Amino acid sequence: MTDFVRWVADDFDVELADLKPVHHGADVAAEVWQVSTATGEQYAVKWSGGGTDVAPKVTAFLVDSGVQGIPGPVRTRTGELWSVRDGKRLSLAPWITGDRAADTGLTTDQWTSYGALLAEVHAIEPPAALAAAMPRLNPINAQMPALTKSLGERFSAGEPQDALEAELAATWLQNQRTIARVVELTQEFARRELGGTPVICHADPHLGNVLVAPEQLHLIDWDDVVLAPVEQDLLFMLGGMRSVGPTTQAEEDAFFKGYGPVTLDHTRLTYYRAARALEDIALWAQQAVTGPDRETCLHILRGNLGPDSLTARALRPSESSGVT
Repeated sequence: MTDFVRWVADDFDVELADLKPVHHGADVAAEVWQVSTATGEQYAVKWSGGGTDVAPKVTAFLVDSGVQGIPGPVRTRTGELWSVRDGKRLSLAPWITGDRAADTGLTTDQWTSYGALLAEVHAIEPPAALAAAMPRLNPINAQMPALTKSLGERFSAGEPQDALEAELAATWLQNQRTIARVVELTQEFARRELGGTPVICHADPHLGNVLVAPEQLHLIDWDDVVLAPVEQDLLFMLGGMRSVGPTTQAEEDAFFKGYGPVTLDHTRLTYYRAARALEDIALWAQQAVTGPDRETCLHILRGNLGPDSLTARALRPSESSGVT
């Protein structure tokens, strides 16, 4: 921890007086701290080996473009958007004092405000150099088939490390045909020309990444940002996300009131749903094997395989294309 404090001082000219870890979500590649200085300023510090280095470039561009509700990076002493320490990106941003929407939910008006915020992000065309640097697919998607195969082999071996892994293996094996179909679907659609107009997509805009402050909603954690059709983001607003997405038609309607009219393509929506579903299945299962709160991870995995999950929606041919 002493090294961490020194890094922030050396790289950002910020002297830390207090810091505490922040634990939310499934991103095991990143460590996040809430930090404060002796004079009372507060920052969020992330040390990340996940995602791509384009995230701070995108958030800086959005802030410079006047988008409210996007926490932009604090520059280093040398004017860079991040530094590199032990092979990982070290970045600093203002700390947003607010409640996580995943904990509090959103009011009808806040859903509408969130729709307007995401629409503003999608409407801003990035400059050519930034667009060229942005990935078209979430890099983690490519890792999921191999991870899924590895987990399946482990659970099929019949050698659980303890009772909880035995439950985990049973859940996995009961749903292995469903999981295999999701893998097939992502690979099948990945080979197609999906079309659509690529825009800046957060790629993980669920309520766990939304902070509610008195004056503004804030969309945080841009590590997975991509240049992709709007279906990449809007899948989160069309059901299957349980408490981190709209849970009623009224909430969905309120979001799209702010977002505005949009016609969504069923093929693209199915692909992005399947890709996200596979990510949730594999990563939560992996954390249920090795994570700090394994019972919670198993509970979330079961929800991700349930009848109204994103997985189920991706596999239903008749699922609405989401024309609003």
